[in-house]
Amino acid sequence: MKLDNLRKVIKEELHKHFENNLYSLGDEMIITNEVMLGELLNPDNALPYEKISKGFYTYEDPSGVKFFVRAAYIPEPQNYFEFKTGWFDENGKATYEPSVPYGNQETSTLDINSRTDTVAKIYRDEILPFFKQQTLTDIMVIKPISSSRMKFAERLTKKFTPEDFTINFKNREIQITK
Repeated sequence: MKLDNLRKVIKEELHKHFENNLYSLGDEMIITNEVMLGELLNPDNALPYEKISKGFYTYEDPSGVKFFVRAAYIPEPQNYFEFKTGWFDENGKATYEPSVPYGNQETSTLDINSRTDTVAKIYRDEILPFFKQQTLTDIMVIKPISSSRMKFAERLTKKFTPEDFTINFKNREIQITK
C-alpha cells in the first residue's frame, strides 16, 4: 500500500471514531497503530504455529510469550463460530484482555508485527478453510474487545476474506457468513 493511501485510510478511520467519541491522543495513537498493522499485514512473515485441535492454534512470539488463535463453536441457541485471539498467562490460562500481557517483561511491542502477521496467516490459511468445510453453522462472529481491535479485525477480514463469504460490520461485531 502506498504511503498516501495509508495516510488517507488512517485519516478516515480517525474521523469516523471521533465523530462519536471525545478526542483522546491515546485513542488516536492506538487507532493509527491498529490501522497501520491491519493495512500492512503480511502472512508470509508469520511465526511458526502449531495446530492443537480443529480451529485452535498456538504460536510463540520472539520473546517467548505463547499466544493462541481459535474459532470456537457456540451452540444453540446462538449457533455460530467465534474467532478469538489471546495469550496464555503464567499459569497457562487463556487470557483475552489486555491484548498483550501488561507487565510481562518477556513480551514487547516490537513483536507486534510478527504476532499480527501470524494471526493473519492462521485466519486466512487455517480458520477460513476450516469454517468453510464444517457443517455446524454458516456464521462466524468476531467480537473485538476494544475499538482499536475492531479496526484491526476490520482490516483483517476485508483483506483476507474471500468474496464467496459475506462480511457484515455492525457496532462492535463482525459477522462472516458462508
